[in-house]
Amino acid sequence: MKFTGSVEVWTILVICAAICLFSVGEALSQEAKDPMVGHVFYGKMTIENDDPQVDGGDYDINIFGVDAQKPLGRGIFKYGLETGALLSLDSHLRRFSASSGSGGGSASVSIDISSLLIDFFFGGYVALEPVRWLRLYAGAGPLLIYGRREIEPETPVPEPFSYETDSGIGAGLYARAGIDILFTDYFGLNAGARITETTLSLEDTAASVDIKGWQYYAGLAFHF
Repeated sequence: MKFTGSVEVWTILVICAAICLFSVGEALSQEAKDPMVGHVFYGKMTIENDDPQVDGGDYDINIFGVDAQKPLGRGIFKYGLETGALLSLDSHLRRFSASSGSGGGSASVSIDISSLLIDFFFGGYVALEPVRWLRLYAGAGPLLIYGRREIEPETPVPEPFSYETDSGIGAGLYARAGIDILFTDYFGLNAGARITETTLSLEDTAASVDIKGWQYYAGLAFHF
């Protein structure tokens, strides 16, 4: 990884996500007596590689996430509000091909593409709990995303190849669905899928990256 202070970044993000989740739960705690539901999960998503000069196909990105859902309805059918954050820190080694100068030749070099993505979402959800150990849910709403990308050649190379870094923010929409299988009243397994439609605008290069499509994840479910 090429990010300076990545441990500090992760620590700050986790703390901020926890504050957001628990503050929402506290604010809604007077609205319903049913417990909040939380998830901690790991998943995958794919970002399209639309640069013909970079080989290797699309980018498979690891994601780590937390969320919380606060029910406002009661019974087997519930509805409420949800919030959460997805974090990703990945590095990909690719080959980059471009013109090597005024002579008209071309060159291919190895580059390390490092990316940081932070995705915060907040929306509404509905859930069906036909039995105590099974819970089905679906949610949707807006999201905000921050991204940072660093591109660095693996070895010193002449111009036009050089170290590049860029960052930006974007907004979009998400929809997701999942299932919880509970082993006790407080703990179980979770699996789900989410689809997003987001464009991340990078400031320095004035480029944009479409972050859309399906994300799949699995993890743990908690009632608290």
